[in-house]
Amino acid sequence: MARLSQKNWSRLGPRLLVWVLLVSSAITLGSITLQISMDYRRDMGNMRNALDVIEKMELPSLTVAAWNFDRNQLIAHMGGMLESPWLSGVQLRYGMNENAVITVGDLGDLSSEIREYPLIHVNGTTQVQVGRLLARPNVDEVYRRTHERLTLVLAAQIASALVMSACLLLLVSALITRHLHRMAAFARAFVPGATFVPLTLERGPSAPDDELTLLQDSLNSAYSRLNEAHAREHQQIEELERCVAERTEELRAINARLIESEQAMRVLAHSDPLTGLANRILLDERLDRALSRAVRHHRDVVVLLIDLNDFKPINDRYGHAAGDDLLQTQANRMRHILRETDTLARIGGDEFVAVLEDLEAMTDISRVFDAMAVALSTPWVWEGKTITVSGSIGMARFPTDSDSAEGLLRCADEAMYAAKRQRRRA
Repeated sequence: MARLSQKNWSRLGPRLLVWVLLVSSAITLGSITLQISMDYRRDMGNMRNALDVIEKMELPSLTVAAWNFDRNQLIAHMGGMLESPWLSGVQLRYGMNENAVITVGDLGDLSSEIREYPLIHVNGTTQVQVGRLLARPNVDEVYRRTHERLTLVLAAQIASALVMSACLLLLVSALITRHLHRMAAFARAFVPGATFVPLTLERGPSAPDDELTLLQDSLNSAYSRLNEAHAREHQQIEELERCVAERTEELRAINARLIESEQAMRVLAHSDPLTGLANRILLDERLDRALSRAVRHHRDVVVLLIDLNDFKPINDRYGHAAGDDLLQTQANRMRHILRETDTLARIGGDEFVAVLEDLEAMTDISRVFDAMAVALSTPWVWEGKTITVSGSIGMARFPTDSDSAEGLLRCADEAMYAAKRQRRRA
């Protein structure tokens, strides 16, 4: 018996070593390839996302700053872009004939990697290109990270494969080979109902004649019964998991519909259905918050109340569709003048309110006031007819004119009606 064990070990050992090394190498190569590929695609996706963020979020701010020739704000925005590791340099060209240039970072030799974004400013119904933004994706960073990961992962995986192979061989040699005959005897003495841990051997149809073959023949009967029981149990578990997954998906769909309904109700409750602007409810909330921030930070808040002149005659003459189009047109014009932090609301048929925060000086207030007046007086086209329109604007300033929301709106309303009376006298 000792000679048989020694003879079979001399055939089993080399085969086991070869298979362990082959499987370990295949798993190592596959895991390295998969991991590096996923990391590379993730980095490229992050770089594309960084470029999308520039196009969707940074370009509007850059366009406004370029339109206003605010060089400090342009430099600040471009510096913020380069905080992303996925950009190596950006350049902004603006002004008359793009004679003003701001470059931050390294653009290289302006090769094909450069992405170009036009800055389009919408002035009423007119679109004007005020400049171009050039951005160079940091592809070198992607290559550097991929190289570092490849080096680290390759070293770690190779070391892991070698250690696991050595440990597995030592365990098999120490714990399995010398106990094969004892396990075969235990299998022959198997009694149904006694505690038993089954052993599964997947060796194929041409297994060699050694102790493992003898063990496989001894455990076939018991293993067959246990396998059938396991198959039934596994089928029941799959059925249970399927039912749980269906119920979970149903609950997820119900929750999603509830969230969508809540969001839609909130939008309807806080927005004007015609212009999409804030309604009176949302205006009151934002004005109260603006006044609270102004008190804490000792800043001013400006409230503009805008009324469209001769709206009723236009509505009566050309119809309600024309009146709605005029309201939407004027709302869009005013919305493009204001900042994202400002609030523009429609509170009546042809009345609008703008809440402006963080305006440093009267020159800024005058600039916004004049821009609103120009936008409101820009001719409006309806069914091929160019119609002259205008608006009256009343202004109130916190805390100079009033220290409450109602007082500011009242002062702005009085100033607006004074502007209307002055226009009629003129």
